[in-house]
Amino acid sequence: MNKATETVKIKLPRISGKDESVFVSVGDLNWRIRRGFEVEIPLCAYDVLLNAEIAEDNAIAFMEEVL
Repeated sequence: MNKATETVKIKLPRISGKDESVFVSVGDLNWRIRRGFEVEIPLCAYDVLLNAEIAEDNAIAFMEEVL
């Protein structure tokens, strides 16, 4: 199996002020993942979500350090 065919179950939390769904794109494949519902997505889409979370955490840490 590879990251395009292997899947993982996730449930994105609902967050006040954020969109009800998250758009993920890998190459020519696209997903819209609804918050608050358990869904099964390819591992490659999960990697994108994980990397986005890490980048957001790094940006917040940087802003806290600068300010």
